Amino acid sequence: MARDDLHFRLRIPEDLKYRVERAARENHRSMTAEIVATLEEAYPAPADPEEAELEEILKRYSPETRRKIIKLIREGD
Repeated sequence: MARDDLHFRLRIPEDLKYRVERAARENHRSMTAEIVATLEEAYPAPADPEEAELEEILKRYSPETRRKIIKLIREGD
């Protein structure tokens, strides 16, 4: 993980922590790397650079505004 990666605390049930620890050991990586790999698999980055740019722009808006923008884009297709 890079030094400039986001850091935050995460509360998880104790049994889940043990499952993550076990998976990390089995995959020969740290718990952080195991969690990141699992999240990357569940939430893959968009393949299209334009889609990635649009996602960055949409992050600036509230969820309600994002839904309206997405609806307008879909109607235009």
